[in-house]
Amino acid sequence: MTVTPSELFDLALSRHRQPWNWTLHLAGLCGLGLTLLLHSPLLLAASLIVFGAGFFQWPEPPGLETRWLRLTLRAVEWEKDWIAYPWSMRKWAWFLLTLFTVFVTVWALWTRELATLGILAGFAYLAKVVRENKANGIDP
Repeated sequence: MTVTPSELFDLALSRHRQPWNWTLHLAGLCGLGLTLLLHSPLLLAASLIVFGAGFFQWPEPPGLETRWLRLTLRAVEWEKDWIAYPWSMRKWAWFLLTLFTVFVTVWALWTRELATLGILAGFAYLAKVVRENKANGIDP
């Protein structure tokens, strides 16, 4: 049976959108962040194995309703909506800002630049506060 790259990509994307698989991918990315910070080849291998395990078919236990499951389902829906949103200036700006933040975070983790990591954490907390204020009707 021949599998085309587009079919393989569709299969990987459909499995990524399952809660358990999304959780494994998130754990693999967190492990990659620790790998960059600690410069550990063993941790890199473990992170890649966990990330790769996220592409297998994992059965969901019936009747499982937890906060983590609801969070992963919301994250998957947000990801689907973002992918479906047309490429406008706003989406390009969001994409470029995210890409820049990822590059700065990778650099800060690799060089162990704690001041930059602290600034990034501060900006992330500030963004959370602004989002909560907007949700509560407080105009900044």
